[in-house]
Amino acid sequence: MKPENAASPTMTKLHEAIVVHLVDAILSGAYPVGASLPNEMELATAHGVSRTAAREAMQKLASLGLIESRRRKGATVLARESWKLLDASVLGVAVLRVDDVSFFQALVEARLLVEPRAAELAAARASEDDLVRIEASLNAMASEADGTRGAGWAAADVAFHAGIIEAAGNWVFTHLIGTVRAALDAGIRLTGGQALSAQASLEQHRAVFDAIRRRQPAEAHAAMTRLLLATQRDFNALEKTAVRTAVAAGDQVTSHADSQEQDVG
Repeated sequence: MKPENAASPTMTKLHEAIVVHLVDAILSGAYPVGASLPNEMELATAHGVSRTAAREAMQKLASLGLIESRRRKGATVLARESWKLLDASVLGVAVLRVDDVSFFQALVEARLLVEPRAAELAAARASEDDLVRIEASLNAMASEADGTRGAGWAAADVAFHAGIIEAAGNWVFTHLIGTVRAALDAGIRLTGGQALSAQASLEQHRAVFDAIRRRQPAEAHAAMTRLLLATQRDFNALEKTAVRTAVAAGDQVTSHADSQEQDVG
């Protein structure tokens, strides 16, 4: 029997819609640090939902470190240091809204810590099925690399990197795939003008796969490092104004970033 206090699917969707709206509002600066958010009744009225749904939304925001709720004072936006930026609910929006170059550089630095080691492990552990999936992603990238990166490049690039991480056979790395995807999303949007050509990027990806297929862990590690260092150079070339311009362009994106598949790498 369904518990009496269990949230219905409709209720869950209603509170999640408020969460998406407020996460975007907070990360875009519409509600800056220290600002007060509408109370539950105001949120419920504005979104046409029950106070229960509004309360669930506020609890979710608090769990993400975005707000702090106090009796009589209400909910206020916390400093960015408190935000759980690696949570998918936050990270997908952050790559569209944050205008701090160091934020994106940190994502690349994290990839440099994880992905070369993942490639090294994949060279030792990948099954034949893993290799088939990674090669299929590489071939999909190749089909989109005629002159410029075609529409299917982004999804294939994400699949390539995710396939290598999965082939590493490390569950911790697997849980970081969302972070890698967000970094790829940010990369193509922000470094398009500085990024390698499609063919040059494809050759770097192919070098990674060839080392994995030949079961050469050290070569795979080195090839992935070279690939990511190129991405890091792209970010280092960005000026803050360029990031702000890209973030402004991101205002035109209406769907949640998790539904987008972009790439750099």
